Amino acid sequence: MGKVIRQKLAGFTFTVRPTVFNPADFISSKVFISYIKSLDLSGKKILDMGSGSGVVSIIASSKGASCTACDINPVAVRCITENALQNNFSAEVTAIESDLFESLQNINRAKFDIIFFNPPYYKGNPTNNFERAFKGGPNLEVIDRFLVDAKNFLAPNGRLCLLLSSDMDLDDMFTRLKTAGYDHKILHINKKTFETFYIIDAVTS
Repeated sequence: MGKVIRQKLAGFTFTVRPTVFNPADFISSKVFISYIKSLDLSGKKILDMGSGSGVVSIIASSKGASCTACDINPVAVRCITENALQNNFSAEVTAIESDLFESLQNINRAKFDIIFFNPPYYKGNPTNNFERAFKGGPNLEVIDRFLVDAKNFLAPNGRLCLLLSSDMDLDDMFTRLKTAGYDHKILHINKKTFETFYIIDAVTS
């Protein structure tokens, strides 16, 4: 946590600075990366919400996408920019400091084919920027805000692609999706020893 780390992941080099979620240390990131690598994203406009080190944007760019990577942590935004540069995707990845969609409100025609999000699915108030990657508020208010606002940034036929975990109440999450006006389906299930991960596709009803 107190060091700047440089490491290889999925064939790319990443710099991860203190307070930034390290994708190499968490199975969830590797599950998401594996799924995204299976996609053809040629010509797609992608929003990588809660981007962290920028790993989703780097992988999506390698599959042909143009990516906007948002994070509330300014250190993460620095990492995204550095990692796009050192992996030769500066032209494909734009890093923006933003509390969910706030900084995108002033960007004309900010509509995306896919919005990727590994949401903070543990309840509780974060006390620092690192905890923002895990804690989404006492009643997961961050997820509710995301679901409500995301509809304004989806292109026609656009969709959400969410990474969820058995550590959360999935029935509650599916209810939140329905209440916010989305139909959803499970695209992929990855069972690990202590946790199961779900890739969820969601479109407006």
